[in-house]
Amino acid sequence: MEDIIIAEWSGKYCTIDDISSSVMMSYSGISRKTIIWKINQLIKEDKAVRVGRGVYLIAYKKRFTQSISATAEKACNLLSNNLKYLEITLTDTSSLGELMVLQPFSSVINIEVKKTAVNAVVSTLRKENLLAYRKNDFPRIERYVDSNQPILIRPELSVNPTMPKKNNVRLAPIEKILVDLVCDADIYGQYQDSELGNIYNNATELYAVNYSQILKYAAARGKKDDVIKNLQETSEYQKVRPLL
Repeated sequence: MEDIIIAEWSGKYCTIDDISSSVMMSYSGISRKTIIWKINQLIKEDKAVRVGRGVYLIAYKKRFTQSISATAEKACNLLSNNLKYLEITLTDTSSLGELMVLQPFSSVINIEVKKTAVNAVVSTLRKENLLAYRKNDFPRIERYVDSNQPILIRPELSVNPTMPKKNNVRLAPIEKILVDLVCDADIYGQYQDSELGNIYNNATELYAVNYSQILKYAAARGKKDDVIKNLQETSEYQKVRPLL
């Protein structure tokens, strides 16, 4: 079965219906459930990636992993040691440098926690002389971003994409980052305009991206149309768009 899938769809975007049709031409008695199982095996073996609900790219594509700065790592360790049951979602924009043409002069560490924990997190980090601010204090951050790496503490969002968790830290996936750049332009000012286009284009070109997750999350944040406008400028989205 694998040889048929690879021969027919290697390097192409396709749906589960497309794959099922080609496989069943050779294996008439095979079930759809078995075909889905095989696709999941190919994903585990890095021979395919899921790019949407029931939509796949039959090829290897890297998975995005944030590179965490020393400041972000220090902040996470402090919070883990001092607030042991706290779960956080981390976005470190220093990871975006490889996706940009002009390198930003600073970066922002965005930490999302339960609303009731925001003040405790800010206090814990400030005691260790880290530049931690609540989202509402963003104007104060702007005084420092030219020479430091500020840490923004905000209440966690009610809807987020699925995220892998290491200990108590969830690293924001590329799907969340791409949407948040659009939704929180006031925070991510350095990543707007032409650089936002560069980030979208390079991220979709280089990494495995689940477009269904992006659109669902963007809709939940009320920015689906704006996110689609950015996606439409990328060649990868144009290829997969008819299948979503």
